[in-house]
Amino acid sequence: MARPYAAARQRRVRRPPIIYGARRRPPWRRWFPLIVIIVLAVAAPLLAHAQAPADSILLGWTDTGDNGMTGTATQAEMRVATAPITLASWNAATVVPGAPVPGPCGTPESLMVRGLTPGATYYFALRLADEAGNWSSLSNPLVWNGTLDLLPPAAPTGLSGARAGAGAHLVWNASGEPDVGGYLVFRAASASGPYTRINDSLLVNPLYDDATPPGGGSVAWYEVAAIDMSGNLSARSSAVSVSLAAADVQLEAPYPNPSRLWGPVYVPVLVAAPPRGARLYLLDAAGRGVRSIDLSTLPLGSRLVVWDGKNDAGRLCAPGVYSVYLAGHGPSQVVRLVRVP
Repeated sequence: MARPYAAARQRRVRRPPIIYGARRRPPWRRWFPLIVIIVLAVAAPLLAHAQAPADSILLGWTDTGDNGMTGTATQAEMRVATAPITLASWNAATVVPGAPVPGPCGTPESLMVRGLTPGATYYFALRLADEAGNWSSLSNPLVWNGTLDLLPPAAPTGLSGARAGAGAHLVWNASGEPDVGGYLVFRAASASGPYTRINDSLLVNPLYDDATPPGGGSVAWYEVAAIDMSGNLSARSSAVSVSLAAADVQLEAPYPNPSRLWGPVYVPVLVAAPPRGARLYLLDAAGRGVRSIDLSTLPLGSRLVVWDGKNDAGRLCAPGVYSVYLAGHGPSQVVRLVRVP
């Protein structure tokens, strides 16, 4: 009887143990908690993006003064429109509430604009006012269409300067980039700076007359920068110098100005020393020479140079804006005049 008992006992020992529930729990369920964690980790950034639509823009600017680049303005007004804003359309644009009270000239400011429609195009412009209610010109135009443009325009090229009365006349090449909104001019007493912005409103055209440079210096240095419709400021141009020292031959304001096409123009010239090599050059609005007049034989004293309105070939010049350059003797000087039909 012992042998069958031993066999039966041996069979019970070889039987595999029973693991309760193993057949009722599919293997994929063991990985379910990890799958949930991975899905949530991937979906979280998408949910956060959906909760913060692109309906806002933070605008920033630097305050100017109540007298050009000096003092403190008393009021700032930001406006928005769906078409470009100009002085003529300023009143039709919508006021953006919450503009901060201006600080001293040079104070950085900002304003958050909310509730914009994603994908729509908006135009912004800013003006400041002083305590007497005098409003500034428009700031640089800013356009926003939901995309972020961080690429600044190229630095202006071709900057040149000439003496104009007691100040300086600056010209440079217009930018060929379509989103450039205007230009800023900077001045310094030396080539190494520091340079200070001198135009309180944005320049649309590539020229500027610095009528009243600071006294005490014989030379002024200038640089120009461009700013685009997204508010990106370019690097500055190469610096140029303009001599402010008293010249041996001094140009004065021509008259009549504007002048009629068939009438002469008189250009007063003050000759303090023999004007050897001095010439007047008449240039049209594109900078092309149309006439040159020799001044080297003028006697000392106040003299009148007459331009009959004709070019070097003897033909009458067209109406428009002309520049009169004095060159060849001391610092270059320039005055502008207008010819009308």
